[in-house]
Amino acid sequence: MHLSRLLPSVPPAPRRRRLPPRGDRAAGSLQPGPAAPDNKGVSTASDPGQSPVSSPAAPRSGRTGALGLPAAVLGIAAVVAGLLALRAPAGVVVATGGLLALLTLQVFLWQRQHRLSGALRRSQDSLRTLVRSSVDPVVILDDSLRITFASEAAGSLLGLGVADLVGVHVADTVHPDDRAGLFGALDGDGQSAVRTARIRQSDGGWRLVQATVRDLRADPEIGALVLHCRDVSPSAPAPGADSEPLELSLTDAVTGLPNRTALMRRLGAVQRGPRNRTYAMAVVGITCSEVLSPGEEATVLRALTSRISRVLRGEDWLARSTDGDFVVLVQGSVADAEAVADRLMATVGPLATPTGTLPVTASAGVSQLSPDVDPGEALRRADLALRSARRAGDGAVHRYDDALRTEQDRRSALRADLDGALERGELRLVFQPVVDSVLHRTVTVEALLRWRHPTFGEVSPVEFVPLAEETALIVDVGRWVLREACRTVAVLDGGGPGAEALNVAVNVSARQVRSGELVPDVLAALADSGLHPSRLLVEITESVLLDDAHVIEDLAALRGLGVRIAVDDFGTGWSSLAYLVGMPVDVLKMDQYFLADVEHDPARRAMCRAVLQLGSSLGLPVIVEGVNTAATLTLLRDMGHRYLQGFLLSRPLEVGALARGIELAADALHARAAGPVSQP
Repeated sequence: MHLSRLLPSVPPAPRRRRLPPRGDRAAGSLQPGPAAPDNKGVSTASDPGQSPVSSPAAPRSGRTGALGLPAAVLGIAAVVAGLLALRAPAGVVVATGGLLALLTLQVFLWQRQHRLSGALRRSQDSLRTLVRSSVDPVVILDDSLRITFASEAAGSLLGLGVADLVGVHVADTVHPDDRAGLFGALDGDGQSAVRTARIRQSDGGWRLVQATVRDLRADPEIGALVLHCRDVSPSAPAPGADSEPLELSLTDAVTGLPNRTALMRRLGAVQRGPRNRTYAMAVVGITCSEVLSPGEEATVLRALTSRISRVLRGEDWLARSTDGDFVVLVQGSVADAEAVADRLMATVGPLATPTGTLPVTASAGVSQLSPDVDPGEALRRADLALRSARRAGDGAVHRYDDALRTEQDRRSALRADLDGALERGELRLVFQPVVDSVLHRTVTVEALLRWRHPTFGEVSPVEFVPLAEETALIVDVGRWVLREACRTVAVLDGGGPGAEALNVAVNVSARQVRSGELVPDVLAALADSGLHPSRLLVEITESVLLDDAHVIEDLAALRGLGVRIAVDDFGTGWSSLAYLVGMPVDVLKMDQYFLADVEHDPARRAMCRAVLQLGSSLGLPVIVEGVNTAATLTLLRDMGHRYLQGFLLSRPLEVGALARGIELAADALHARAAGPVSQP
């Protein structure tokens, strides 16, 4: 067995480079099952501070090897020729010369072999010394999981001599509750894994160890399991204290990774460590758009642990935080942490399960650790960066800076002030017209929520609506919006039915739909305002249609009253088109995403046509949002899109300007339309 094959390689300092954008990376599926990460294809490094030992140089086969065979052939030929002509004086000379050539060649080859053997022996001795003197324990197991080699650090960890460890079964050193997880990694299929387990010491105590298991049994030169271990135990407990409960609390029960308690201890140790070493941290947040059972969630987390561990470097340290996020402690700069996070973003993707494919995505926040920042604050900074990345979209990696703290302070203030804004009269509704391009009139107005903050002024709904959706406040606000919108439109014309009556569209949050109070809220709004049910359009997102059965029943009940249901932001969610068949849906609202550069992008034009054709085939009217330019308006009208909404036709109108504004929006169809747009 060559020890050089068992050591982590110590590559030269690589040139820093960012991975290609996420769209250029191959996205593989995650396979569920026990976590079995491996580090194949990922360079590892020995413990910081260790000096690299060069491997023995490969034998050079150039001139020496090339001359050896011809020299031997010439020597043998000379001997044979000399023997054949032995009676002649020249034959004796030739034979003697041939023997001398063979003897010289033999001496040369012996010296060469001696030099190579010495170099190999010295290199192996150096490598063996490096393994035995490594700060981190190294253990080698055979197929029966018995120890065949242990470094001195491993013996020190267990309080035993190295000779005493050889022949010991690994199960005799591992806590019974941790054996299943560790053996799952040891019984893998040639991959590597990272596991955390409690190891028994000679005095009966327990140490918490994180082991990187490398399965090299398929390697004919090694044929063994190699464990690179790291002691992640907390400080020694007080005399007489029971250390086992403390150590039990340091491991995440689902993934086997160090938990938040162990993470905070590790961060504290790093902060107290040498000042010449820099560390950074990456917090990775996982998002799955589907509701999972506890068992399914555990399967997903173990699969993600396996996938994440495969792309980490040997010196990276992986843990799981209380809120379920993964935390990677990276030795290096914040740029190094960003590079690690980028690799993780490319790793996380749709997860294949026996029941289908789960849409799993990730975002990450990174921050630099500093000796003057306590561990709790360091983790909060990385978490702030993660929140910013999540708002930016799937796969984003954001770095912490002071602007994020300022933004968080503003969000905290808005969150606190939003509770009570309705009672203080700070919330109001504005209405944006939807114009029928065939009848040339406004047929619907969409109610939009606005907030005029006493300190911050006008706050964008993009900023405050997500804050309201984080709590039950969105249900109360949504109830008020329903009543106010119905009342406002009913006041314009009495609220009765009619082909030319103005309709009102109201966005309803997923939380309000799931509350089970939507039907009573709609009934109350219609009763108080006198608005006919056929004039109310309730807008929901695609994901709501995939919720529990009671949600579909509530929406069907609203349709039974005459209320129409619209799918907002159609085509931008995770759901499939299957929900359009047999579901309580009356209208599709095409998101403005499809209109970005639609005048010059054939693919987006094709999507606009496809949505219109789909709606027409199913008998569902399509409302196009985001019509902001004359060229877009003309293009959509030429395609056959009938119901249009956007700034080109009308900006959101205050209540006082609503009556006049709905007339001006219809006039804008003629006044602002451009000439025909040529299409390929």
